Amino acid sequence: MTGRAAIAVLLATGCGAQLGGSSGDDGNFETTDAKVWQDAAIDAPVDARPCMGGTAAAVAPDGSCLVFVMTPVTNVNAKAACMAMNAHLAYLKSATLDAFAEQHIGMTDAWIGATDRTTEKTFLWDDGTALGYTNWGDGEPNNGGDTYQEDCVIIAGSRVDKGWDDRPCDASEVPTSGNFAYLCQY
Repeated sequence: MTGRAAIAVLLATGCGAQLGGSSGDDGNFETTDAKVWQDAAIDAPVDARPCMGGTAAAVAPDGSCLVFVMTPVTNVNAKAACMAMNAHLAYLKSATLDAFAEQHIGMTDAWIGATDRTTEKTFLWDDGTALGYTNWGDGEPNNGGDTYQEDCVIIAGSRVDKGWDDRPCDASEVPTSGNFAYLCQY
């Protein structure tokens, strides 16, 4: 039996499959059992990589991986850092996922993947979908009291009630703002 055939036998028998043609002869691997070999990985998860990275990583209730990075950066740099790990800024599309994310980041303010850059006061996730669930803090979003632009969203982890807050995406409008930790998701 060739090395490839031996691997196919191990994979197939571990799944309860039977190899060979109707005669039970396993010498016809290339034609009869090739289907078992080709399909052996179909049941494997699409994204089977471990949940790790950043300052802290955790598997969320929806099965996604949330990677928290404590280093403060601009929104654009946070998006780029998430993309570098084949992820995106977190889309917190349910109360359960949002509560988990808030607990995960603790007392730190962190970027998530929502913005109203395209149309003021219409926040969307970075993938273009509408915010079906929101968790705005009291008085938010407020666009900086309309004195400057706050187009990007953070979880306001430093607040007692947490919640979301619109903030400047970088320090160009408000020199003391625009750099936060971030939460990636994959």
